[in-house]
Amino acid sequence: MSEIPTGLIADKIGRKFSIIISLSLQLIGEILFLFAQNYLFFIIISIIAGIGFAFQSGCSQALVYDSLKEQKRENEMKKAIGSIGAFFQTGHVLGALASSFIVSQITQSRIILAILLTIASVGISLLISLFLKEPKAVYEHAEKNPLTIISQSFALIKQNSSLKRIILLGIFTTPFIGYLRNFHPPYFQLANVAPYWLGLSLGVGGIIAALTSKYAYKFEKIFGIEKGMFLATGLPGLLYIFMALTIHPIFAVILFISNFGYMSLQDSLFADYYNVHIKSEIRATALSTINMFSSVYIALIGLVIGRIADFSVLYAFLFMGVIVLLGSTIFRISERHLIPNN
Repeated sequence: MSEIPTGLIADKIGRKFSIIISLSLQLIGEILFLFAQNYLFFIIISIIAGIGFAFQSGCSQALVYDSLKEQKRENEMKKAIGSIGAFFQTGHVLGALASSFIVSQITQSRIILAILLTIASVGISLLISLFLKEPKAVYEHAEKNPLTIISQSFALIKQNSSLKRIILLGIFTTPFIGYLRNFHPPYFQLANVAPYWLGLSLGVGGIIAALTSKYAYKFEKIFGIEKGMFLATGLPGLLYIFMALTIHPIFAVILFISNFGYMSLQDSLFADYYNVHIKSEIRATALSTINMFSSVYIALIGLVIGRIADFSVLYAFLFMGVIVLLGSTIFRISERHLIPNN
């Protein structure tokens, strides 16, 4: 629930400052890990880190879109977000490889080294954020009442039927990447996949994810908006169903890598489609509100998925696949849904 207040702060005082706050809180959280002694301490760290991540919810996209809009290049949003996603995935792969060597032995000295390297990484990010350029459009509406910004954000989502449909598509076709990673080890174990494939499959999947993020805008150019978005949102559901029906070790590895790598394709497309309908002065708040709706859905549906997985991971995959396919079909969008009417 901290996403809306943090989005509001971004709209009131600027996206750059919100990102600085976010990274500062994350840095504090990482430093506190060095002094964590008990469960309560870890709860406090989680709260600080959670608020820190909330400050970037919607804020980063708002900064990118308004920066492009200021230069009259907002049509490059998909390409920009795709490049950012590619860097993120590349960092994830390199981080995973580094951690496999650093904490190959679970000793206190190795764990402290991993924490120190994480602190250094976040610290460098914080330093870089100080040089970000704030779009002028953010300050032109800073005098607006906070309640007005929140009410306008909810009114936009309620009244704009095209944006509402895009949001519903995004929520009900969420690819459940967190749950896929959680079910990764038991799925491989069920399919008798050798343990060393756990890390290797994540690494290969991350490389594919970087490529799908980077070139998502070309995917849309090839297939068009309607077919492209249907494929981007629906294929993960189909892959989940195939995973539910497959316990052969080779196919299990191929399907996991394909699904994990393919999921990033839709991120940059949604980032563009949401922002087309949102005004600059409420952009971060509206995007944070959308993220909040998605988070609540993922948390609630996760209770169902977890309960099903208690009986069978394969049934959980089947359930997720059906949900995603139904969402991609029922809330299918076309070019007319990208015509701004706000």
